[in-house]
Amino acid sequence: MNEIKSEYIEQLIILNHAILKHYKDSQIDMNALYPQGITSTELSIIQIVNVKPDIIIKEISEYLAIPGSTLTSAIDRLEQKNLIIRIVSKKNRHSFGLQLTDEGIKLNAEHEKAERQIWKKILLLLDNDNDREQLIKLIGTIVNKLG
Repeated sequence: MNEIKSEYIEQLIILNHAILKHYKDSQIDMNALYPQGITSTELSIIQIVNVKPDIIIKEISEYLAIPGSTLTSAIDRLEQKNLIIRIVSKKNRHSFGLQLTDEGIKLNAEHEKAERQIWKKILLLLDNDNDREQLIKLIGTIVNKLG
């Protein structure tokens, strides 16, 4: 692995804190971005079910790379919060899938709206589409290298 200058890390920490402070102080509804009482795993499950309504529970576990017991606990909590329900899968009647409730659909829509507002504000801070494309490309490179 390449040697990384400690000043790069320090600069990123400072920048990250500045961005987080700005958005904490901004008018964006952070509760919509990270709803109270919802873990990142639970939010990921909601987002996956929204995008792939026919996905089965085993596939969610594999996609999130979490043990089945962890997923089951998260699903139980989401059911208790009336955000999802378990259903028999239409593509494999021997498996269970998940379906968002009306409250789950609303929570996901509010989260997506808040995410879009944040990214729009960030992209508007850049002067032109070339800079925006460069930012997207760099973030994409990082994500791809994460695996």
